[in-house]
Amino acid sequence: MKRADKICILVIMISCVLFYVPLWFAYDTQGAGDVVVRVREAEVLRVPLQEDGTYAVDGKLGEVEVEVKDGQVRVEKENSPYHYCSIQGYVSDPATPIICLPNEVVVQIEGGGEGAVDTQIQ
Repeated sequence: MKRADKICILVIMISCVLFYVPLWFAYDTQGAGDVVVRVREAEVLRVPLQEDGTYAVDGKLGEVEVEVKDGQVRVEKENSPYHYCSIQGYVSDPATPIICLPNEVVVQIEGGGEGAVDTQIQ
């Protein structure tokens, strides 16, 4: 390999690191804001993400239990035909909501500071 090739590879590697590091910190959930639960588009519950606990809200088909634990949130128990909300498991990313269509319940993480990622397209 020539000296110019080595310099080119080094520049590409440094560019990749400089691009990746800000993205890494953008997805940091430490100090992330609140867990917000909405039923039929009306906010019914807002709790800090760092406050562990289990909360019950009334959905269209019955009670939905939301668990906040270790900076993550999940739907622990709900009444729906296929239980997709419960199967989804824990979520800690503000760009990933838990949506329970039969119950018309949406569980979402909001906040997380200025510059946090609002939406993620996969």
